[in-house]
Amino acid sequence: MSTLGICKLCEQEKELQLSHAIGNAVFKRIFKTNSGKGITIRDNNSPIDYSSDSWAELQLCSECELHLNNEYERYSLKALRDHRNCVKTPTCLTFCGVDQYKLMLYFLSIYYRSALSSQRPYQNTHITKQHQRLLKVVLLGNQCIEYNEIPVKISRVIDRKAGGFSQEDIKQILCAPFCRVSKGERKTITACFLFEGFFIEIFITGFKFKNRNEHGILNKAKDNLYIPYKDLFSIPEIVDLMVLNLGKYQDGNHLIKD
Repeated sequence: MSTLGICKLCEQEKELQLSHAIGNAVFKRIFKTNSGKGITIRDNNSPIDYSSDSWAELQLCSECELHLNNEYERYSLKALRDHRNCVKTPTCLTFCGVDQYKLMLYFLSIYYRSALSSQRPYQNTHITKQHQRLLKVVLLGNQCIEYNEIPVKISRVIDRKAGGFSQEDIKQILCAPFCRVSKGERKTITACFLFEGFFIEIFITGFKFKNRNEHGILNKAKDNLYIPYKDLFSIPEIVDLMVLNLGKYQDGNHLIKD
């Protein structure tokens, strides 16, 4: 089978690699603690089952794949997993000396790749032609982007209920990106996803000027990164998915061992 095709980043015809929008390193950490598989829940009537699918497809050439991994993913995962550089307070996590620009581009690269993916878990992610053109040159390192052009916010997900999900439990939850559309006359669109215990919000239509100094907004001009806490049950899309699949489990619509 030929793997020759058009790379979705450099747009040149090359041999394509199996590419992950959400990196394989994230899936490996989940699979490692679950005997090589994860438990898959879906927003339809499909049964709950086990899966080792990491949502990969032929998408980027080897040069672009290595560029995104080496420039953004490797640094970002190491920084977010570095407990020695993390101070916990009652209201947030504080990371010192983190390159927030690299973090921002890492999350934008996930958004870009998932929006262009044909994999079913990414079907609810969309990108405008304008942002596609902009992110292509930015991710290749040919242009810089200001934090307020496509703002990105990161929060640490927690469960405040007694006896609820532990932090390690939440780190095992991986939610594919989805787009959230606000109500009202002036609609806003936000792409969101949950992984490694962090909730990421990408404000596709921008945000209000007053929100620029909120904790969690990635800004390369700031030395310290303050990541606010966000309750798991304050994310309606996650709650709806959990309720739907709890019903499946109670009805016996699953293939997992009790």
